[in-house]
Amino acid sequence: MTGLLKFAIFTLVFMLCIPNAPSFATQEIEGSIDDLARALLTYFPKVSGTVTSMENGQLQVELGPGPGPGLSEGVLLTVFRKGDTFYHPITDVPLGRFEGEVGAIEVLSFNAPRLIANPVDNTKKIEVGDLVRLPSTKITLGIAMRSETDHAFTMNELSLALRDTGRFQIEILAAGSGPETALQSGNTYYIGLKTAQHAQQFSVNLQLQNTLTGKHLADLDLRIRQSEKSSLILEHLQHQLFEQRLKK
Repeated sequence: MTGLLKFAIFTLVFMLCIPNAPSFATQEIEGSIDDLARALLTYFPKVSGTVTSMENGQLQVELGPGPGPGLSEGVLLTVFRKGDTFYHPITDVPLGRFEGEVGAIEVLSFNAPRLIANPVDNTKKIEVGDLVRLPSTKITLGIAMRSETDHAFTMNELSLALRDTGRFQIEILAAGSGPETALQSGNTYYIGLKTAQHAQQFSVNLQLQNTLTGKHLADLDLRIRQSEKSSLILEHLQHQLFEQRLKK
């Protein structure tokens, strides 16, 4: 972000809305758009694991250490398969094995260190022993206002903040675009924003979905207003998101 907008501090009031789940008390949290971007980043921890079993079309994956409670339902992971060994061209010392992409899976449930997932968009049949990862490459994300009457201020600021994390490749879509448009543009995830302005305060609804199945990872109601306070609350914001996911 640039200029005065980069340093604007906001108060965020949000509630995570989950279908068929009990309502949670609205939490008032102070922070910046940058804090919100980093909190959204926690939905995509870098994880790796191995397919250990398959039953009734669903996969069980054993993960290595790392994701904690931050791995959400609806996250898409990539499946790889080990191939032939490759060698140093001069010494002929084995350096590793080639890997070929098999497809993708969608997280259905997660209880560390295991998760249950559904195969989606696979080029080959997934097998026990295949490797599972959230790739280290940038996450492709399309972001759009849900109607032409919405204010684009929040979208532009959030897009810049997400880019600044270094983890996302952002595409701003035309107003009214949905997950299908984001998928056609090559994006794995979609954020749809609906906003209203009341004096110095914005009301925002933020929906985060994967584009392959349309599964909602987050549905947040936010109230954003300028504040003179400047304390950082990223840890608090992450903690609230984690707690609400665990109550599902």
